Amino acid sequence: MTIHSGRSGIRPTVVALAIAALTVAGSASVVARTTVAQAAPGVMAAAAVEDEGTDCAVSGLPDLGSLPTNAKLPDPFRRLNGTTITTRSDWRCRRAEIRELTEKFVFGEKPAKPATVTGTVSNTTINVNVSHNGRSSSFSARVELPSGTGPFPAVVVVGGFGADTATIKAAGAAVISYDPLAVGREGTPRNNKQGAFYSIYGSSSSTGLLAAWSWGVSRIIDVIEQSGNGLLKPDAMGVTGCSRYGKGAFAIGAFDQRIALTMPIESGSAGVPIFRGIPGEGAQSLSSA
Repeated sequence: MTIHSGRSGIRPTVVALAIAALTVAGSASVVARTTVAQAAPGVMAAAAVEDEGTDCAVSGLPDLGSLPTNAKLPDPFRRLNGTTITTRSDWRCRRAEIRELTEKFVFGEKPAKPATVTGTVSNTTINVNVSHNGRSSSFSARVELPSGTGPFPAVVVVGGFGADTATIKAAGAAVISYDPLAVGREGTPRNNKQGAFYSIYGSSSSTGLLAAWSWGVSRIIDVIEQSGNGLLKPDAMGVTGCSRYGKGAFAIGAFDQRIALTMPIESGSAGVPIFRGIPGEGAQSLSSA
């Protein structure tokens, strides 16, 4: 489920209702997730894995110069081969096509789970350690728990501002304060990218910051899943952020299906709004990137 706010904050009532939905969805077992989603219209239960479409064969990705001219919004249910999906089960591989299109033209590739992900979860901190192809990196995130007894649903707050954390905790969810710059630092040259992601995949990786930030939250969820300490619910995770961190929240929710609730705030270009709306809305143009 995605909740988008075009304002600088989220109304406390909306947050409370959203977190309540997150809590309900997270309380269900894997077997019961579909039933919960059907019983609560508008609530999409989280998937059990980061990406359900890894076995989908995607072909026919267009090149930039061969993209068709289309005055209307593209049909999300039309496959690259021109056929239309007709069943809910078809969406899994259609989603894989959309994912690869966005990776190619917008975000750059978000790699799959690295060879080794370890870490710890406490009532104050999540530590993440990653190793892959002979390289390693680490980062951490701060945890604030609500009152009561866990395990708790949790909302990842990207960049540390824009979210009403008091309302989130009052609704019974933990707050995970995620510093995306530790995973992908801003202001670095394209051939000297820095942060935990680029320490693993190379300083000249073609993966952009938003996909790198998404990768970081996926590794946090990996550690929560592995922790087994009953403190946080890996199947009841939300994410929010404001402005450029709202873009990050949008990418995080889009690229990891274990995220049950996505709440971007003022995400702007490369976030929730459509690119073709930029000229009319007076937003920052693509050329400014």
